[in-house]
Amino acid sequence: MRATFSTILLSSLGSTVLWLLLVPSFAAQTQSDSLVGLLGMERQVLGVVGALLVGVWADRGLIHRKFALLQGLQLVLAVVFLLTTWLGTAGPDFVLVWTAVRFALVGASSVLAYRLLADASGSSSQGAVLQMVTSPQGAMVFAAVICAAVPAWTSRTLVVALVFDLAASVLVLSLLARRLERRGATDTGGFDLGWGNVLARGADAVKSYWLPQLWPWNLLQIGFLVSLSGMMVYASVLAEAQDLVPTGIAFSGAWFFYGLAFWVTAPLLRRPALAQRWALVFAAVLTGCGVVSAVSGRSAFAVHMALYVVLTFVNAYWIHFTNARILEPAPVDRLGQVRASMIFYLGVVFGLGEQFVGLLLEIPSGLLLVDMLHVAGGIALAGALLVIRTRSRRTLVPAG
Repeated sequence: MRATFSTILLSSLGSTVLWLLLVPSFAAQTQSDSLVGLLGMERQVLGVVGALLVGVWADRGLIHRKFALLQGLQLVLAVVFLLTTWLGTAGPDFVLVWTAVRFALVGASSVLAYRLLADASGSSSQGAVLQMVTSPQGAMVFAAVICAAVPAWTSRTLVVALVFDLAASVLVLSLLARRLERRGATDTGGFDLGWGNVLARGADAVKSYWLPQLWPWNLLQIGFLVSLSGMMVYASVLAEAQDLVPTGIAFSGAWFFYGLAFWVTAPLLRRPALAQRWALVFAAVLTGCGVVSAVSGRSAFAVHMALYVVLTFVNAYWIHFTNARILEPAPVDRLGQVRASMIFYLGVVFGLGEQFVGLLLEIPSGLLLVDMLHVAGGIALAGALLVIRTRSRRTLVPAG
């Protein structure tokens, strides 16, 4: 279990360091908030495509070998980007195409990582929490520290990020190779992705999200995703506009709190009886953040930076909470497909949200509209939880 946890975390750390140093580099290269939003949307949406491609594949065994294959492909991509950067041919168009392919592989890896952790922990819900802690989001708590230190000693931050990603992939492959030798012939299943049925398998994964036993937590998760969209663009705009700390450090520092939030909030789900109470608390905090932001105004950068930190904890807890509630009743033979479907809806909603919020923040009243979304989202989530709790109590009352 510990070896699996560490291997997946290391894999996520490589891609996360790369992402956190790629965004400021891309922003400086293009000087466009909307293109940064497009990059964020692309990362989310293509991650979804990768997850859907392997949803059924992840349910058919040989998980360690398949995870190693994806790590090898990511290693090749890191080498390609590093060479084009040294040759000076990595323009904005190349970066957009490369990001699409790279994060499609990250999305695919996340589904396989979940299956590895669910099998190792013996729990579908615990596997979901562990997977988010070791995911690129959870790895940000370590990646942000690395990314804050890199600009202090070199201006070639993107080259450093690519070298780090390459080295992480090599180390992950070496760790997986040792484990594969021990497993030997005990691994069972097929390697065939089934390219002829890719669309049908992707559609099956998308529909898995709406299995009757997952109701109403699947719908509640959609509402949560809508209410907290645009966090990446929000962090990027704050980093560019404020003058309290250097821009590059501010952006990577913002993601430190995002990653830390996943680690800090995960233990709050150990006691199921209290988990829903914590969800109510964080829903109320979401509403409060919207109110404080609206009252403070757009120029209160210190306030907005503090609000961003608070919102990362709201976001992390609700991801943990809804993921666990959805995956706990999911059929074991469809865990990969259900997890892929969750990544699909998270990626689409958050991806479109990055682009939408990026466009909103370019207009004077855009931040106020985002604040109203937070207020309405917090109220709606709290109300839905109270309704679910009330109905659950009624079903537990014996007839007569």
